[in-house]
Amino acid sequence: MSKNDSTLPKYQLVKDYVLLQIENKELGSHDRIPSESEFSKLLDVSSITVRKALAELVNEGVIYRIRGKGSFVADPAVSVHKTSSYVTFMISGNEMYDASYMQIIKGIQSFVNQQDCRLIIEFVENDVDQEREVIQKLIQSENRGLLIYSAHPEMAKGYLNEIRRQSIPFVMLDRIPAGYPVNCITCNNHDGAYEAVEYLIAQGHRKIGFAAYDFHLSTEVDRFSGYRNAMTHASLAPADELLYLERDLDYTKLCRQIQQGELTAIFCVNDRRALEMIGQLTQRGIKIPEQVSIMGFDDIESAKYAKVSLSTVKQNFEELGYEGAKLLFENSSSETLNSYKKILLSTQLVIRESVKKL
Repeated sequence: MSKNDSTLPKYQLVKDYVLLQIENKELGSHDRIPSESEFSKLLDVSSITVRKALAELVNEGVIYRIRGKGSFVADPAVSVHKTSSYVTFMISGNEMYDASYMQIIKGIQSFVNQQDCRLIIEFVENDVDQEREVIQKLIQSENRGLLIYSAHPEMAKGYLNEIRRQSIPFVMLDRIPAGYPVNCITCNNHDGAYEAVEYLIAQGHRKIGFAAYDFHLSTEVDRFSGYRNAMTHASLAPADELLYLERDLDYTKLCRQIQQGELTAIFCVNDRRALEMIGQLTQRGIKIPEQVSIMGFDDIESAKYAKVSLSTVKQNFEELGYEGAKLLFENSSSETLNSYKKILLSTQLVIRESVKKL
């Protein structure tokens, strides 16, 4: 090897060693190459480094693997069918069988199937520590790339840095860490919220509240910006007392504001919050939409079947999954690995029974 090897990534040293052996005819077609442990001792590198190098050589068609026997040099005269590669979708959420999650998975599966790849799903129950553990395992496995739906992207920066150090392509779905460049797919949260609040204003509402759910998420911050800008552009100053930014919502206070006419409509950051609000307010004797109009965001399956069908902003979860997988494959080459792209998908206003014109 050359004197400049120290400047190369360690996995590239392993690749170059194999390629040099083949070029010097010390390894011929179908010859077995050293195992991971043999390479580790021979080149003084970690097994993770060796695994990454061999995975790239497999994807490039230089070597092939036989389960239980090892890795072998491919015959350049023969078209070698690359082993099926894997894409892993790590989703950190509330319930695996949530309809919106299933639609995202359907979209991912639709694209991945076209690429002769398999999809692996790793589900974590809203726990960043578990996310980190799962990612550490995935880094050591052979993955074409990772699709990540994180419960708390800000706290995920540590493991995102590790993924980046390992040069593993990844795309974040729906939510991203602030000020941290990543490839991501999300809907146009700001404009969708703006359109929803603009509609409420057009219906005669002036005292419009805002209710968050997980306000640390970039999606909710963007939707709040859309709410605030729509209010400001209509010369309506969002009143602090009408902002509910905590997970635990004070329904006693909210009911009092509604009954005293201090609030006539409320924009909820997602349908989960909006449906909870419909249930809680109804139990307390508040009539919807007669006393207060409620607007949601997402258009999850249950929105149309609520006690009062929910007016909301629809985002296409299946498209989110499909475009996320597509972006992952577009950015998996070495030329684009360090470039970043953010794609915003369009939203659509859906009007049902929960909003009343004043």
